[in-house]
Amino acid sequence: MPTSDDDIRDPLYIASLGKAMRVLEAFRQARSPLGLTELARLTGLGKSAVQRFTYSWERLGYLVKDPQTRRYALGARVVELGYFFLRDNPLVSRAAPHLVALRESSGLAVNMSVLDGDDMIYLLRLPSLQLTLAEMLPGRRMPPWCNSAGRMLLSTYDDETVRRYINRAPIEAYTRHTVTDPETLVGIIAQARQQNYALTRDQVLVNQIGAAVLLRAEPGLPRAALNVTGPASEYSDARLEQEIVPQLLKAAYAIGCV
Repeated sequence: MPTSDDDIRDPLYIASLGKAMRVLEAFRQARSPLGLTELARLTGLGKSAVQRFTYSWERLGYLVKDPQTRRYALGARVVELGYFFLRDNPLVSRAAPHLVALRESSGLAVNMSVLDGDDMIYLLRLPSLQLTLAEMLPGRRMPPWCNSAGRMLLSTYDDETVRRYINRAPIEAYTRHTVTDPETLVGIIAQARQQNYALTRDQVLVNQIGAAVLLRAEPGLPRAALNVTGPASEYSDARLEQEIVPQLLKAAYAIGCV
């Protein structure tokens, strides 16, 4: 969302619309409905402004209000927007059948991701039986430094650009095995760039492995990564390299050549 001085001075930028979107985006951080006081704190907006925005979003169907608690939650219309995006996105429609085939051949969860600002976002997710609900849903944001798909996406930049990103990113451990040392991460991403695939183990979840490759960049489409996740207890790095990485590369090639 535009927030810089240049954006604010842009005569085409509607500042009030940006503030209204801050109210909706505050629900990214919420695991339960939010009241006006919480929304004001999360957005940095005045309570009266938050009240007008929440009322308007409720009228439009993007928020729903509990009549008992007077707290707000996202409405079903938010999901509808995501449906339209996925239905009409050329990369998603091209990749979907190949991701289904990859899940069938590998037996693992399959994802396709792109960078969005300093985060990565999952566009498609085909789950396995072992995954939690949060891991099944498209649209989830993650920091790219900690997982195989994100590391492949970062590998499209040179070491110095990656270093600048890591130095400004909030780096914190998800598990006791999560790599958090900045220079070690730069080296891991450089290795992924060199070998054209990335492997992870116990970085976000204990007993979870990941393997990822890049999709070929094409004009008009975002650079995307394809990855699988599975139980670490069943996959050594050697097995990933011998069995899973070739399947990922085959799917990525097929998506780029249809």
